[in-house]
Amino acid sequence: MPSRRIRPILGLRRRALLASSLAAPALLAARSRAETVLPDKALRLLTGFQANGGTDVTARLIAASLERRLGRHIVVENKPGNNGTIPGELAMHGPKDGSMLAFLASTTLVSKLGQRDFPFDPLVDLAPISLAGTWPMGLAVSPKIGVSTFKEYLDWMRAGDSDRHRLGNTASNAFIEAFNLMFARELVVALKVVPYRGTVPMINDLADGRLPAAASGMVSLLEHHRGGRLRLLMTSGPDRLEVAKDIPAARELGVGSLETVEWFAFFAPAGTPEPVIEEWHRHIDAVMSDPDVAGAVKLIGMKAKTSSPGETRIRIAEHMKHWKARMLEVGMAPLG
Repeated sequence: MPSRRIRPILGLRRRALLASSLAAPALLAARSRAETVLPDKALRLLTGFQANGGTDVTARLIAASLERRLGRHIVVENKPGNNGTIPGELAMHGPKDGSMLAFLASTTLVSKLGQRDFPFDPLVDLAPISLAGTWPMGLAVSPKIGVSTFKEYLDWMRAGDSDRHRLGNTASNAFIEAFNLMFARELVVALKVVPYRGTVPMINDLADGRLPAAASGMVSLLEHHRGGRLRLLMTSGPDRLEVAKDIPAARELGVGSLETVEWFAFFAPAGTPEPVIEEWHRHIDAVMSDPDVAGAVKLIGMKAKTSSPGETRIRIAEHMKHWKARMLEVGMAPLG
């Protein structure tokens, strides 16, 4: 793929990593010289999507700061496929010494409600450590279709054939199916989800007009909105993003039922000793509490937010219950 296609995303990564590097002196000064229970070797952080997408950029930004704090090399490994579940599956069978973590999105976990062969149970096979932060979904359109507002998009879509009803996404799981049905019910329009294997090809198709619209995490879309490669018309958060006041929230647009806030979290294999879990939580909490790191993730559409292992476990259970109810509302038959 020509390098010009991915330059905006690479620019995002460079700016985010540069911003997080400002925290290095403080983090290094704060790093304890006391004994650590983490192994004295390179550590692995697994993500479920391709390089240069929103999940990858976020994971690498956080990993860079964790690496400086811990004094350990952290290798971010992209394991795309199966709706982002591969990191959880690998971690389930991984070493229990703290050397391997999975970085998973809440949208991936929801697919357990619709996928019979979902490979792991996040509350049984994995040990939740902490949230990293929360982020809303975004609705984006191609600048080629000539619309600037949510209402204009609806009018444009309803005025043409079904080809205008295509909605791109980087997953084909229960979450996006439910979100799509919620969206279609609100708009009284049948939408057709077009799955992509990564953010880069989806953004390229939006920029070139081959795809009319897409719904994805704001962390995957916001930088491209700023660069003019797509136009964000809505955020699913309760309010406008502080760093993107031009994008209205769903509630403002009269589609409050589309409101949702998703998140990333860190997981270790189930059975990992509690001292290892607690140490990882302590380091993640310190990094995400640093103003420079929090500011860097804010720029890409995420609000830094951590939680204790117990709080994370409760958050997951409540999230699954919430999305099970929403699936039932739109006529889906959730599993479990």
